[in-house]
Amino acid sequence: MDIDQIGKIIPKETIDKFYADAVSAPAKELGKLGGDVGKTLRLLLAPIQVLGALQDRLEPMLERIRKRVPDERRIEAPPEVVGPALERMRYLPDESELWTMFEEILTKSVDKSEVVQVHPSFPTIISQLSRDEAWMIYRLRDKSFNVVDILDLVENRFENRKFESSELPIDELQLPSQLDLYYAHLESLSLVIWPVNKQELIMAGEKQTGIRRFSTMMLTDFGRLFASACIPPDGFKPSKSVNEG
Repeated sequence: MDIDQIGKIIPKETIDKFYADAVSAPAKELGKLGGDVGKTLRLLLAPIQVLGALQDRLEPMLERIRKRVPDERRIEAPPEVVGPALERMRYLPDESELWTMFEEILTKSVDKSEVVQVHPSFPTIISQLSRDEAWMIYRLRDKSFNVVDILDLVENRFENRKFESSELPIDELQLPSQLDLYYAHLESLSLVIWPVNKQELIMAGEKQTGIRRFSTMMLTDFGRLFASACIPPDGFKPSKSVNEG
């Protein structure tokens, strides 16, 4: 790839600085330690070592960007998008969903016809997501999830939630037991809402024993903008650990 084209996306000085800050300093400190302490530190710093090959890891991504964005549409990317994205990508596996989201906004950032979709806050938002939360946003991009659940009425409190029917992509999540936590986090980021559309009382004779709720999990308007900018057109590939589980 032509070096001028690469420089429009990631200046060489930026890559060199990341390397110096994240790899050189920890390596020097490791040299001062030995024995079990040094071994433990090496385990803790292992993820950082991926930066040592950052330029090699970025090269395939840059080639993919070059192929997607024709020369006539290529522009210099906003530094407020590129800088935070690269800062966070250094700790991610190349094949991860979050890396893919960062790559998507970098691609749009150098495309004059797509850059309008990219908000400077998006790299920060991506960096706060778990893999499963990213997957939920991907699925919500194409459809909302209808859910029917039942809650028991116990001493004036509703508890013991049970799903009667659900379109939630539970089988595609690595930690489906964390669904409520994922939703709470996505709601706090203003990406997702889960309103109750209708409720039915569950009765035993004249006594209420529970409630049936009909709800829909969906993206907010901001969530739709975020998904459009950050999720690749073809979405994500299923993780092996999920499929095999």
